[in-house]
Amino acid sequence: MVNVRKRQGRQDTPSLLAIDSQSVKKVQFINEETGIDGGKNVNGRKRTILVDTLGLPLSIKVTAANISDNQSDRPLDLYFNYL
Repeated sequence: MVNVRKRQGRQDTPSLLAIDSQSVKKVQFINEETGIDGGKNVNGRKRTILVDTLGLPLSIKVTAANISDNQSDRPLDLYFNYL
């Protein structure tokens, strides 16, 4: 990732990050860590993705869909532990 950022004329570490989540329906063979996202009426899992300003993924976390966005800041923890 550092090489891509350098080719774009950016600093090694990003100064701005974006975090977003998406709830997806579960499939038949997944039985663990699923839940119902009440806001979206989806029974399944939620993927939370952390990207920089170039759109490069820095961290991805998959949790049960019933975990709120406030509680799913784990990708930030994973990223800062990496630094």
